[in-house]
Amino acid sequence: MEIKAEILKMIQKKDSDIPTLSVVIERIISVASDEKTTTEDLAEVISYDQGMTNKLLKLANSIYYAQKTKVETIKRSISVIGFDEIIGIALGMGILSSFTDKSGLSLDMKALWIHGIGVATASKDLAKRTNPGIANKIFIPALLHDMGKVIFSIYFKEEYKKVRQLAMETRKPLYFAENILFKLDHAILSALLMKRWNFPQSILFPCRFHHNPESAPIKFRHHSLIINLADYLTQKAGIGHSGNPVPVTVKNSPKKIGISTSVLTLVIDQLKRKEAEINEFFTITTEPQS
Repeated sequence: MEIKAEILKMIQKKDSDIPTLSVVIERIISVASDEKTTTEDLAEVISYDQGMTNKLLKLANSIYYAQKTKVETIKRSISVIGFDEIIGIALGMGILSSFTDKSGLSLDMKALWIHGIGVATASKDLAKRTNPGIANKIFIPALLHDMGKVIFSIYFKEEYKKVRQLAMETRKPLYFAENILFKLDHAILSALLMKRWNFPQSILFPCRFHHNPESAPIKFRHHSLIINLADYLTQKAGIGHSGNPVPVTVKNSPKKIGISTSVLTLVIDQLKRKEAEINEFFTITTEPQS
C-alpha cells in the first residue's frame, strides 16, 4: 500500500493508532468553536484537569508574560495569557501528551514545539501590525501548524527519514519532499487530523494552507499568509527547528500582508531577544505532570 493510502486509512479508521483526545481537550475544542463562550466557561472546563491548570498558572507567572503581581486563578491566567492563546496552549499540551512513544524519531520534538511557539509569537506580532482583528485568533493555528510532521515522524519513522534526506540533498523545504515521496504534505495531514478531532475552520484552514496561502479560502487567506511568513522568520531567527533544511516564504509575502521588508529584521530581532522566554514557555508546557 502506498504511503498516502496508508495515512488516509489511518486517519479515517475509527479504531486506528491515532490517539483520541481527552474529554477536557474535546470540551476545549467545543469551547473554541462557540463564539458565545465566556472566560468563566473556559476556566470551568480547564479546571477539570488539575495538571493543565497548574501548568497554565505557572505559564501566566512566567517571564514570557512578565506580570508584576502573582496570577493565582485560572480565570486571571486566561486574561493574562489571552483567551484564544490559552485554548491553543491547552490543545498543544493535550496533543503532545497524547503521543508518548517518541523513540527513534526523525524529527526533534522539542525543537519542533519551540519552533511552533516562535511561529505563534511572530504571527501575533505580524497580525497586530497588519490586521489587529485576527491578532488573537492567529496564535492557535500558528502554534499547531506543523502537527502533521508529528504523525509522519511517529507512525512513518523510516519513510520520514528518507523525506528529510531528500529535502537536505535537494535543499528544498520538507513539504516539497513530502509531496514527492508521500503524495501529500504535513499541512494537509494536519488538516485531516483536525477534521477528525472536530477543530473549527478558524484553526483548520490556516494550518492547511500555510505553505500555499493564496489557495486558502478568502476568509483565512491573511491568516495563512501571516503563518507562512512567521514560519520563515522563526527559522531565520534560529528559534527551535522545523526540520526544514531551507527557510522559504511565498513571493512578495511582506507586501501581500501589508508590511515593509524593514519590519522583517525587527521581527527576527524581537524573536531572538525573546528566546529565553520561548524556552521557558516550552519547559513549562512540556514538563511531566506531578
